[in-house]
Amino acid sequence: MLLDGFRLEILVNNIPLPEVTEQVDPQKKILPSPSYTCNENSEIQHKSPVINFAAVHEFGERYAIRFSAPAFKCSNTSPIKVFLYVDGEYDYSYTDINPNKLVDTRTCFWSKNRDKIYFFKFDPTIWKGEADSYNSTKNYSFGGPGAVSVYFYRAKRVPWNVNPPPDYDVEPAVIPESKDTRSIKIATQYDVQSVPNPSITKFDTYLQEQGPPLAVLHLHYRPAAYLIARGHNIPNPRLSIQPSSLNGRNCISTPNHNNQMLDVKIKEEPIVIKEEPEDTSPTNRKRKIEIITISDDDDDDDINNNNQTTTVMMNLQQQPLSQRSTKRDTPPRPLNSFMIYRREYQKKIKEHDDNDE
Repeated sequence: MLLDGFRLEILVNNIPLPEVTEQVDPQKKILPSPSYTCNENSEIQHKSPVINFAAVHEFGERYAIRFSAPAFKCSNTSPIKVFLYVDGEYDYSYTDINPNKLVDTRTCFWSKNRDKIYFFKFDPTIWKGEADSYNSTKNYSFGGPGAVSVYFYRAKRVPWNVNPPPDYDVEPAVIPESKDTRSIKIATQYDVQSVPNPSITKFDTYLQEQGPPLAVLHLHYRPAAYLIARGHNIPNPRLSIQPSSLNGRNCISTPNHNNQMLDVKIKEEPIVIKEEPEDTSPTNRKRKIEIITISDDDDDDDINNNNQTTTVMMNLQQQPLSQRSTKRDTPPRPLNSFMIYRREYQKKIKEHDDNDE
């Protein structure tokens, strides 16, 4: 997001998450309050008319936070002091923004003694009552759940004479479920890494903030599916198809293991569908004429009568099998082989008797 030259982004694999905006609804409570900038002379706040959302595609991924200030807003004698809050949590550290360093990227919080690193990671929200081990009564004075917040202050360098920070623990936010927080389906958890033999750097000077913040930016993060359901068009930054500068063909841009974007060309090949002639199908091949001889039921009782047979000519060449009607006007007469055998047997007996006479 960008507001009057102040910028805030969430990155996964060094790629900024896609962002969308929605108009601020004055009838709806917003936590944290809308982003704003402040006039240094009049101290009048200019609130943003929109809420900025970052779309998270996958849970369980580490992420980084990048923020910057416009160059004309700071100098070596008048730097900017930046506090970073994640879900209303911070580690009592700050960032020195000056002409030599206008941009900073944070990937983690630190413990007080610098013996633990808390890497930012997206995970499902912990609702109040689901985990008794977490502090569920926290009040958010800065930032809020489901959002990354940065506070930019005008500052001046003073000799180091500050008290050490209080004891604190970096813990995931536990969110009470209500109508105002129901959309927060994802929150920040931490991958904790121990640091053996930690060392604390000592400084001679310290940045002391002067007056109210110059700018306060809140970037809310939500699951991409939630924002899509609200009518937003959310691209996937891991995979994009775009015209290539080479021959105007399409290519897929995807990050490799070093997080460098690679263009992979999509090979275009014609597809030929061969049409087979209808008569080449095995079921449509023409068959030869078949002659089937069956017995006549009228001759069964009298073998001395004429030995009529019925010759059935079946010309299967007239039409393909696929075009024949399966419906028959009359059922076919079955071939009774036993009758044929009996007739032949009786005929032989009669011939034998005639020879004996």
